[in-house]
Parts: sequence; C-alpha cells; structure tokens
Amino acid sequence: MTADEDSRVISLEVEVPGTPGQVWQAIATGPGISAWLQPTTVDERVGGTFAFDMGFGRNDSGKVTAWEPPRRFATGGVRWRAEAAPAASLATEWRVEALSGGTCVVRLVMSGFGTGAAWDQEIQQLTEGMRNALESLRSYCARQTGTYRTPAPVATPDKKGELE
Repeated sequence: MTADEDSRVISLEVEVPGTPGQVWQAIATGPGISAWLQPTTVDERVGGTFAFDMGFGRNDSGKVTAWEPPRRFATGGVRWRAEAAPAASLATEWRVEALSGGTCVVRLVMSGFGTGAAWDQEIQQLTEGMRNALESLRSYCARQTGTYRTPAPVATPDKKGELE
C-alpha cells in the first residue's frame, strides 16, 4: 500500500462496556446494528450478504468478508459514491478486544475510497459520521449492560458569575 493509500483510510476506536460476546452481537448482527445505527441485515457467514437502509430510498449492500466471532467482522463491496466522483467499493473491518473491568475496545477501519477533492470531503464526512456512530454504539452497549448513566447537568455561570 502506498503512502497516499494509507492516508485514505478511516481508523477509529471506542471503549464500550460489555463482554466480547455482547459487543459482537451489537456490531456483527442485523438486530444489533439496527438497534444503534440503521436498519441492517447480515447473513452471518463469510460470503453472506450485508445490507443496510440509509433512508431516502438509499439501500447499500456488500458481502461479509470475515466472520470470526467474537473478535473480527468485515464487509466489502459496498458501492459508495462521493458527489461528482466515480463510485468506489468500500471495505469495513470491526475488531473487538477485551479489556479488564468488563469493557472492550472496538476498532473500525474503512478503506477503498476513491481519490480527488470530492473523495477528500466524503472521507471527512464519513469520519465524523462514524465517530458519532461509535458514540451511539457506546451508549447502546451501556444500556444493554446496565451501565448507562445519565450525564450530570453542566453548571454554567450566570451573568453575575454565580453558578445556576
């Protein structure tokens, strides 16, 4: 892989509560993904179909390229188009690693993007979108494991400099 190709990869991670098996159910099954991201179906095997409904009549699909419960799930062949640019075939890989204390790190790597300014912008938007999605995954896993906590209200100074 060239240096230019290396820079055209989205690589993110998040720590979530749960066992590898619980996290696997959330990231690698249709009902799990549908609960925190978007309506999705997964034929749970290598070579199976992976499909999701992005709304507005946009449905995308690809193939399951790795199925290694509860550690690694990957898809490929999802056709994606950046505005005014040729479509590309994206690949996404999810890895789950158990940590101490009942949590796991989920690593996400997306690749296969096209080149040019339109794809640069698309990669930025997808990166932000996937950061938000991983936060949704964290919240979902917290609710499933009973570790969800309502955030404490943030105190802000009023006009007199006192806390409300």
